[in-house]
Amino acid sequence: MTRPDTPHSHRTGYTLVEILVASTLALMLMGSVIAMFATFGDSVTGSRSMLESADRLRLAQSRLQMDLAGVTATVSPSLRPEDNQGYFEYIEGPAMCEASGSSEIAVNIDDGGGIDLTVGDFDDILMFTTRSTGEPFVGRYYDPATGDNVPIESDVAEVAWFLRGRTLHRRVLLVAPNVTLSFTATPYYAHYDISARVRNGVLFPNTLGNLTQRENRFAHPYIASPDNFPYDVRQWHWIYASTYFPTLPTLQECTSAGWTTEQPPQTHPLANPLDMWAGSVMPDNAFGSGIRISDDVILTNVIGFDVKAWDPTAPNVSGGLGAYVDLGYLNDPTSRFSHVGQPQSQLAGSANTARVYDTWSTAYYDDSWNDGLDNGASGPNGIVDDDSEKLYPPPYPVPLRGIQVKIRVFEPDSRQVREVTVEHEFLPR
Repeated sequence: MTRPDTPHSHRTGYTLVEILVASTLALMLMGSVIAMFATFGDSVTGSRSMLESADRLRLAQSRLQMDLAGVTATVSPSLRPEDNQGYFEYIEGPAMCEASGSSEIAVNIDDGGGIDLTVGDFDDILMFTTRSTGEPFVGRYYDPATGDNVPIESDVAEVAWFLRGRTLHRRVLLVAPNVTLSFTATPYYAHYDISARVRNGVLFPNTLGNLTQRENRFAHPYIASPDNFPYDVRQWHWIYASTYFPTLPTLQECTSAGWTTEQPPQTHPLANPLDMWAGSVMPDNAFGSGIRISDDVILTNVIGFDVKAWDPTAPNVSGGLGAYVDLGYLNDPTSRFSHVGQPQSQLAGSANTARVYDTWSTAYYDDSWNDGLDNGASGPNGIVDDDSEKLYPPPYPVPLRGIQVKIRVFEPDSRQVREVTVEHEFLPR
């Protein structure tokens, strides 16, 4: 006989309500676990991005330190071409100055368009000749016998550091005076990474002695007639509200069609408003678009490349004298670098324009023998010209004891800003 069910009989399943509650709790738990892993993944990705950004910044810092350690020129104007020393040139742009302490141009659009104090000085330029103490510099050479581009090495090179937009460029042109150059390989920089000049339609590779003179250097346009002394690199510039910001042509531009070593300088407007975090503020191909795009890129996401000179006469924060300063920071002719430069050099700037320090050349002195010696009516007497006898003296006729370079970058994912400082002292040789 079948036993009837009693109140104490056990159930064999779950109710629908219990299943729904359990499913909801499980989904909530899974969502929490997924969110936790997503947060952890974002943290790992952000940390990896910051580490990679820091590594790239340290590599750029190390590369600049090595370049400065090998500077071939005695940084004390003026140099004799026959001494074969090369050159050192520093261009201080007008975007930021010691007196203002902040940029009046860079803005933060995401923050209502106010002045962006995270942006550093972005229009300074360093150009110099340097000798490698380790691995030689490697560049491209066009072999006319085979029609191929082949690698070439040299222990000495002409190097230029400059910022375009948020990209820090390092142009390297080998000093290789014994090679033969050909005009059949055009554009020139698509086939050659060799410092060269054009005279009377013929290409000549530069020696260090040639590079002592400004007209033979990279991006210093040489025009024989009429003579465009002092062959000013500042003719390459961006313009914003009638203010010129110096720049240099990138490798991408220099490898565009028809480009030779002597390209007429050009002007391009800056973005308005200028937001350095937004990108595309200064296109790398504003002056032409060539085939070699990134060979000269050393660092990206850069919002500051600030160069300063050591001025032993400048006041410092402790109340004494001696500080790293921008050229022309006070427009005071009594100190070493606070003024805008010697007007007779034809490179003098102003409080609102770029200023230039250059190791110069005795070839620009005023004497008919063009040898830097005091030449009277009876000929040279072997005595070096004094200042009153120099038609074109250097813009800053004093030794440069040292420089300071600050490179500032941001990491797009974390929105963090990092900065490194390179200080180099030019010891007497």
